[in-house]
Amino acid sequence: MSDLHILHSESATGWGGQEIRVFQESLLLLERGHQVDIVCQPNTPLAKHCQALSHPNFRFFCREMRKSFCPASLAGVYLLLKKLRPDIVHTHSSVDSWQFSLASKVLKIPVVRSRHVSLPIRGYFPNSWLYSSGPARIITSGEAISEIVTQVGGVKRENVTSVSAGVNLKRFDFKISGTEFRKTLGLEENQPLIGKIGVIRGFKGHNQFLDAIPIVLQKVPSARFVIVGDGPGFDEIKGKVTAKGLDNSTTLLGHRDDVPEIMAGCNVLALASTSGEGTPQVIPQAFAMKTPMVATRIGSTPDLLDNGERGVLVEPGSGEALAEGILQQLSDPVKAMEKAERAYQYCIKELTDELMIQQTIEVYDAILNSHPLKTNGQK
Repeated sequence: MSDLHILHSESATGWGGQEIRVFQESLLLLERGHQVDIVCQPNTPLAKHCQALSHPNFRFFCREMRKSFCPASLAGVYLLLKKLRPDIVHTHSSVDSWQFSLASKVLKIPVVRSRHVSLPIRGYFPNSWLYSSGPARIITSGEAISEIVTQVGGVKRENVTSVSAGVNLKRFDFKISGTEFRKTLGLEENQPLIGKIGVIRGFKGHNQFLDAIPIVLQKVPSARFVIVGDGPGFDEIKGKVTAKGLDNSTTLLGHRDDVPEIMAGCNVLALASTSGEGTPQVIPQAFAMKTPMVATRIGSTPDLLDNGERGVLVEPGSGEALAEGILQQLSDPVKAMEKAERAYQYCIKELTDELMIQQTIEVYDAILNSHPLKTNGQK
C-alpha cells in the first residue's frame, strides 16, 4: 500500500496507556512516511505532546468533545473530515468514536475503532452500532478484549483483530542502569525496591498496593516502595500513604519521564489492577527491562505472563495476594530472573512497537483493499 493518511481521534483527557499508544502509533506511522492527523481535547497531555511535535506530515487539531451527540460538535467534525479527507479515521474513546464514526459514514470514510480496556460493553442498540456498523474493523489490545467485543450484537469475529501494545526496545533497554535513580531514594545496594507505575485511577489497584506494603514489610523490613504516575486519584493515594503510616517506606513520584531508569532500579514491579486492562504498557516495558513482574490475573495478563512462567500471577482485589506475589519474587531472586529472562525473550519476538505498527498497518491495508467506501481515488 502507498503512503497512508490516518486521522486519530481521542476524546480521553488523561495520559495513560491508551493516550500514550495513540501518540506512539502516530510517531511510528510518521517514521514510515505516512501522513498523520490527531484530533484531541484542548489542554490535555496528548495536546501538549502534539504541540511539541514538529513534522511535515503531522497536524493536530483541538476540539471540545464532551457529549457524543452534540449537534454543533457533530457538524464541526463533519466539516473537519470533509476538509482533511483522510484514508482512514481511527477512533479510540466513546465520545470521539460516536462523533467521528457518524461523520465518516456520511462522508464514506472507513473507520477503525480501537478498544483498549477489558470493561464490559453494553451490547444493545444504539451502543452496538458503535462496534457492529460504525467501524470497518476493530483493533483490541488483547485477546481477552476481543472476546468481549465479539459478544456485542452484530460484530463479526473476522472484523476484530488483537494487536498488543508494543515497546520501543531502543528506549527500554535492559542495559540501562538504575543505580543513579536508587541513589536519589537513598537506597543501599541490596535494599529491595518494589515499584508500581501507571495512572492513578480507581481500577489500577493502588489501594490494594498500599494494603500489600505492611504485609511485605513484616517479612522484609528493609523493603522500599515507589508509586510512579499522576492521575485523578493522586491526592487520595498520597493521603492514604500518610494515614497508613507508610511515609518512611513509600515514595510517590508523580509523572516521570525516566521510566526505564526507574524500572532498572526496581527489584519487582507490581501491576495491581482490578479490572479494565488489555495489554498494559507497563508489562512489555518491564519485560524489555528484565524487571521481575507481579500482576493480577485480569484481561490479557495471564497470557502475557504465560500463566506464571514469565512472572507471578495473583488474584485481583487482594492486598494480601499481591503481597504474597511480591514476597515470592523477592525470596527467590534467581527464579525471579529466570522468569524475567523468559519474559524478555517473549517480548523481543511478540511485543515490540515494530510488530505493533506492522499489524496495525496490515489492518489499514486490508480495509482499503476491500472496503467499498475506501477513499483512495476520491481525492
